[in-house]
Amino acid sequence: MIPPRPDGAHPLSTENPATATAPTALWVVPAAIDARVTRHVLDVAQVGLPGWNLAITAPKGPLLERLRELRTPVIPLPVEFGSATAVRSLRITVQRLRPQIVHSHLAKADFLAAIATAGLPVKLISTEHLIAPDRYLFHPNHAEARLVEAAHRLRLTRFSRVIAVSASTKRDMTDRWKTRTPITVVLNGVDRPDPVPEREPGLRFLSLTRLVPEENVDMTLRAFALIAAQHPDARLTVGGQGPESTRLRILAGRLGVFGSIDFLESIEADEAMASHDVILQPSRSDNCSYTLLDAAAHGMGVAASPTGGNAEILPLRSIAALDDDAGFARVAVEQALNPSARPVLGPQVPTVAGMTERIVGEYETALGTHPHDEVAPAAPESARAKAPLPANAGDNDRPLASGPVPEVSVVIAYYKEPDLLARQLNALSLQESAPQFEVVIADNEGSSLLSDVVRPFHNALDVHTIDASDRSGQDHARNQGVAAARGTLIALCDQDDIVSPGWLAALAAPLRESDVLVTGPLRLDRINSRVSWLTGQGLDANADHPSPVLSVPVTYLDYLPVAIGCNIGMRRSTFLALGGFDETLPGDEDSDLTWRSIESGIPLQVEPAALVDYRLRSTARRVFHQRRTYMIYQAAFWVRSKRLGRPIRGMSFRWT
Repeated sequence: MIPPRPDGAHPLSTENPATATAPTALWVVPAAIDARVTRHVLDVAQVGLPGWNLAITAPKGPLLERLRELRTPVIPLPVEFGSATAVRSLRITVQRLRPQIVHSHLAKADFLAAIATAGLPVKLISTEHLIAPDRYLFHPNHAEARLVEAAHRLRLTRFSRVIAVSASTKRDMTDRWKTRTPITVVLNGVDRPDPVPEREPGLRFLSLTRLVPEENVDMTLRAFALIAAQHPDARLTVGGQGPESTRLRILAGRLGVFGSIDFLESIEADEAMASHDVILQPSRSDNCSYTLLDAAAHGMGVAASPTGGNAEILPLRSIAALDDDAGFARVAVEQALNPSARPVLGPQVPTVAGMTERIVGEYETALGTHPHDEVAPAAPESARAKAPLPANAGDNDRPLASGPVPEVSVVIAYYKEPDLLARQLNALSLQESAPQFEVVIADNEGSSLLSDVVRPFHNALDVHTIDASDRSGQDHARNQGVAAARGTLIALCDQDDIVSPGWLAALAAPLRESDVLVTGPLRLDRINSRVSWLTGQGLDANADHPSPVLSVPVTYLDYLPVAIGCNIGMRRSTFLALGGFDETLPGDEDSDLTWRSIESGIPLQVEPAALVDYRLRSTARRVFHQRRTYMIYQAAFWVRSKRLGRPIRGMSFRWT
């Protein structure tokens, strides 16, 4: 408990003048123990919030006891006596502590805080730790799901800001809850041991999760059965408790691997990770898993699903599509037998101290003392006309930075996706056998957040940003990025996709030999939900489908094939000679560039190794908006092509 001060001073004041004058953040946690939230709270309590006093109110139990050991001020929250009692208790606590920020975790705490602080001079912050990617995973019908989403949208009207633990979480909150409350992504932080423990190859696999349907331990067992068939000495430990325990044991018996599996209800995580080689986690509900973060930080192999934020914290070699048992088994075995293939956490994953600094930044923004998220307005939509490239765009003597001139310039058009950009930058930092390259980010937003995203990658990448916000449009930004590039070769990718480790090497190799336009396949099933890639490809859900699911260049309008703009390699001089992208054709600019290239004698070449995991639109509204834009400009492209005498066929008003 925090006793009242007899002199009337602030209850958290001490003899330390800095502590006495520091603002206070009160954290509200509604559960005595919750794996995700408990770890997050304890990490922050151990490091502290820089420049702030931290107090935590939570139910009596293990979390409160551990916080007392850390000498963190705590106040019991009597949730066991009902919501009304908990609200009254929380309001009294707020009135007594006089915090500047009340920061709640989990939906129940959000509702308690919203009610308890009504009329009080305090700013509310929420951290969203988990939203299931499948809206029906926890709510069995549409009506119930929509009712819960409406309740979330209503309660967030009381909050100044929301912190999401992954970009996936933020996207789901925006799409489902339709909230206007500002959302900032702060990935869970984890400290890396120094040095990282040396690991040997080994076939000791570990599942460390609750035994509930959403954790998909069935797939772990099925994949392990495939592994054991090829490697009889492989072992699996399933550590955890839950209602699925008995059924999973029966399933292991049916699969013939019960004798190779140790089911342990109680297991110490650190010891388990130290004694196993690869963690298996094909979950359907991850957002930013501490288990995966810890495993990667300590040199373990990781095989995980693409659910939630997994692809934001792990390289794609650690990711397998949901329900692809054979693919998941292949990832697991590669991680087991090849320690060099195991994941290393990139700069986008903060340390615990880095995480707390970003949390404090959100507090300061809410209070108006650190408006770091203000952005300059983008250029008006009317400024879409094609602009000529700069007169000196063909010169290679316009360096963005000192140092050796790179062979390749990777150009990324940026607009309002800072967290997804970080994931793409991490993928670029993991390129294998790549030529010397720079990354040019053409900022089409005028964002003040961009420097914060790019800064952690300065040691891993030769990365620069340029201002391309004078005219709106991705194609304008791409053109400006190429104009500013220093490399003799250019490679184009998008901020929201993920390039494969061999992408850049595969694009560059043929460009050294001949003047071609190079592209590669787009993989659809690893970072998109099944319904998204089925819809995007127009496929029957009940039919058999290849794995992986790839989209490759095909003949368009019965004339010529098309390279997609998010996966293109060219000689810079050729791109400039062609005039770059036509900025009046958003949606068909890549078709136009490809056809002009082929018609001018520059052939299209497909390199299978130049693979990009391509993000599809994931909601009906976004799909409709994208397809409508495509159809409008495809009609314009059709008219232009007819005027140029191209022998195109296959389009009609009905088709459009």
